[in-house]
Amino acid sequence: MRRLVNYLINNIREHLMLYLFLWGLLAIMDLIYVFYFLVFSALT
Repeated sequence: MRRLVNYLINNIREHLMLYLFLWGLLAIMDLIYVFYFLVFSALT
């Protein structure tokens, strides 16, 4: 039983890091997109 709980906690921790990494990438792409949009709208 304890082994199963340990396995689940390890799995969740690894996937949590993966999700955080992916969300971070998404947020960075979003910021770059907004930044470029603002720059191009300012130029025109």
